[in-house]
This record gives sequence, structure tokens and C-alpha cells, in this order.
Amino acid sequence: DFKLLLVSEHDDIVNELKVVTKFVERTTGLESEVRLINGGLWKKQENFRASHPYSPDDYDKTSPLEQWKSQHPLGLQIITQMETENPLSKDVLTKSLRRALKQFRQVKIEEYDDLGDGCVLMATWREGSVFVLWDGRGHVDINLFAYEGLDEEESEAFNLWFRGNTSLRVVLYDEHPRGFGRVVSYKHDFDPDVEPHWAQGK
Repeated sequence: DFKLLLVSEHDDIVNELKVVTKFVERTTGLESEVRLINGGLWKKQENFRASHPYSPDDYDKTSPLEQWKSQHPLGLQIITQMETENPLSKDVLTKSLRRALKQFRQVKIEEYDDLGDGCVLMATWREGSVFVLWDGRGHVDINLFAYEGLDEEESEAFNLWFRGNTSLRVVLYDEHPRGFGRVVSYKHDFDPDVEPHWAQGK
């Protein structure tokens, strides 16, 4: 291996680096690889004053407003990953799931353990569903979705009840509004009859 460290103050260093690496490959037969580029910071301009300061009102809001109004949020999806160093089993996870679902009515739970070392638990009810994937060791993925009756407080309660009597700890938590029309807003935050503040006039 041949490693080369370059230091440059030239504004066009990236384009020049492309030219140099291609030339080296063509003339030597060596294969080049740029592994790291540090820098790219803005140059400070003392006493800088913009020739024309822009505000949000200077930008065309037509396209983002159309996207905003096209939203139809229907529910909430929450992805949680949990891990533990202690042994787990399908029975332990099934009991955890039943305990966590006490807040929902008419829940149907199905179990699948005929593939791989772990298992998949699937629970469905009228307003939503949850899938629990266990890798057979110490990692558990939970995919929870509901049309109604699920907010931050309810999801925290679900995770708390699920982890009860186990040493599972949350290592990832992510929530997403779900629906159609390029949804980015939560159902409880969205009112199609009210324009967002950024779309209102001056």
C-alpha cells in the first residue's frame, strides 16, 4: 500500500484530486482510493452584510403547501428495539406481550417459531397491530401500529409493561405518522382546514 496525505488551501481541491487520481491510475496501474477529506468550512468574512437579506416570505410556498394539504394521516407507527444479556424465551416474550396489550380490547395473538432460532409474535386488534421479532438471543424488535388510542404516553406504557419482569432495555425508539399523501404530520397535530403558520401571509 502507498498512502499519501495532502494539505491544500485551494478552493477546487476536490476536482483537482479527481484529475490526479485518474492520472495516477492510468500511468501506474495502481488503484486509488480517497478515504477521508477533512475541511470544507466556510471562510469567515469580516463585517459581512448581505446585499439582499431574505425572509421566509420571499420564497414560493405553493409546492410545500400543496404537499401539506395532500396529507391524510391515519395512524402512528412505533419501532422499538430492546436488548438484554440475560436468557429469553418465547414463553417469556409471549407473557410480556400479553401484559403490554391489556390496554387494548379483543386482541388476537399468533406465534411462529418454526424458522430460525427465535420467534415472531403477531397481535392484531380492530385499531392496530404489533409484531415482535426475537432473534433467539438477546435482541427484540417491536413494530407497533395503531389507528386510534396510541400516543406518546400510551406507547411508553406499552414498552414499560413489555419490559416488566425482564432485564430488557430500550436501545432504539422511533415513531412515524402513517397514512397517504406524503404524510409528515401526526394525526393529532394536523387540521386540513388550518393553514400552517409558515404559509400565512405577512
